[in-house]
Amino acid sequence: MDAGTVVGERYQLVSRLGEGGYGEVWKGFDQSLDRHVAVKFIRAEKFPLQEELDEAEQRFRREARVTAKLRHPGVPIVYDVGTHETSLFLVMELVDGYRIDHLIDEHDPLPVAWAAAIGAQVCAVLTVAHAQSVIHRDLKPVNLILCADGTVKVLDFGIAAVLDPGATVITRLGEGVGTFCYMAPEQAITGKADARSDLYALGCVLHELLAGRRVFESAVPQAELARHYSEAPPRLRSLRADVPTGLEDLVLSLLAKNPADRPASAAEVYERLLPYVTALPPLPGATTAAPAPDPGRMYAVVAERIAETALVGPPIPSQPTPPASRLSRNELIAAKKQAEGLAIDGRLSQAIEVLKDAVSACAALPAERQLLIALRMDLANARFGARDYAAALRDFEGVLPTLADMLGVRHHAVFDCRYNQALSMAALGRNEAALSRMTALLADARVTLGESDPFPLLLRREIAALLIKLGERRQAVTLLCALLPEMIAVLGVDDAETRQAQTLLENLERLDDPGHEITGC
Repeated sequence: MDAGTVVGERYQLVSRLGEGGYGEVWKGFDQSLDRHVAVKFIRAEKFPLQEELDEAEQRFRREARVTAKLRHPGVPIVYDVGTHETSLFLVMELVDGYRIDHLIDEHDPLPVAWAAAIGAQVCAVLTVAHAQSVIHRDLKPVNLILCADGTVKVLDFGIAAVLDPGATVITRLGEGVGTFCYMAPEQAITGKADARSDLYALGCVLHELLAGRRVFESAVPQAELARHYSEAPPRLRSLRADVPTGLEDLVLSLLAKNPADRPASAAEVYERLLPYVTALPPLPGATTAAPAPDPGRMYAVVAERIAETALVGPPIPSQPTPPASRLSRNELIAAKKQAEGLAIDGRLSQAIEVLKDAVSACAALPAERQLLIALRMDLANARFGARDYAAALRDFEGVLPTLADMLGVRHHAVFDCRYNQALSMAALGRNEAALSRMTALLADARVTLGESDPFPLLLRREIAALLIKLGERRQAVTLLCALLPEMIAVLGVDDAETRQAQTLLENLERLDDPGHEITGC
């Protein structure tokens, strides 16, 4: 890209702010609204084939739409998304501040209170993101900005998923999803992340803020990655005596190998960090005095006082829920097709609204039981696609008994419903429950479809991934060693599902070979 280039017919590039593994960041000027913005580009060479670029653009728009729904002062606002020639670009709020990795270099180590303050603010952002099933996947100091008023901005939600949602850092030599120096063990192996994977990365960041170096910092990147999986992290007080014991224990819990041993939520971590956010010293060169009075703090102080005494009971609906519309069968079928088109275009929020209205209307028509079930399944799948996994799980569990009664317990649609039910559980961090459901589904699928049908093979690979997340590494290796030859025989060596199983097994093996060098820290 060159200065002066106009992308999206309105954003003029002013100056390059930086570049990284995924592409470039530019300061731009929005000619329509007369304001400066940040424009992020994804490198075109990451998508050598047109179909790869088309698929990446679909993911990019989906991720941008999801991120744009995050409403929090710690998340830069997303303004626009599009393509320029063969590059994808994202337009967002321009953030002025000090990158946290530079802050660590400048103030090595940071005061305890500042480390806690930065971590607590990140937790506040993760709390709202995880509530919407948005996982950062690549939390690290480079993606955190300390603004002059001491507030923290969390950058690049969704960027990792756009680059390659199925690959892991090992197979792409540091160019995959996430940065392995801060990556949870289960994410490094399976390529899949959930809320507790983000918490592991936060533990890595907190350790670095307090110790001035990464948890398992090593000159050999592959050895560093292997240590995340196999080695206990050093206690902070052995590196720095003034770290409070409670804070040390919190960081160690965040760095637990098994996701189930980490804190339950970002909100819990926030509450445990807050007591250490006291008497913060100045950070010369990074923070400056705010205007007096500071309008943002004025607003926050009043909102906090309101919350202390005046906000009681459940929220009051903004307006009464209107009665369900009366729609004919043809109108309901048209609504179903409309929702399908919206979902294909990635406009899942609109699809969900259309389906919710259609389900309410169809429920009033007892004769349309079959259509009602189809609409409820579409709604569950749309919520799953929009990553509202809690609502999707409720929908799948609600419709499953009726669906099984109508079609039979061994029908492919029932199997799909059970599969998405288990995937929703896994996305919510309920890995043991997901494994139980997936194992029961595998037993039924084997009886109905046979051992060599692609669906049981897929289930076995998903079970291996769940075993890895639960720390059952040896059992996962045994399963994959038996599974891979069968997948090659049935699906072929170049099939995407086969390659993913091969990746899982190779990643497990490479963790036992730290001498294999990779790059990307």
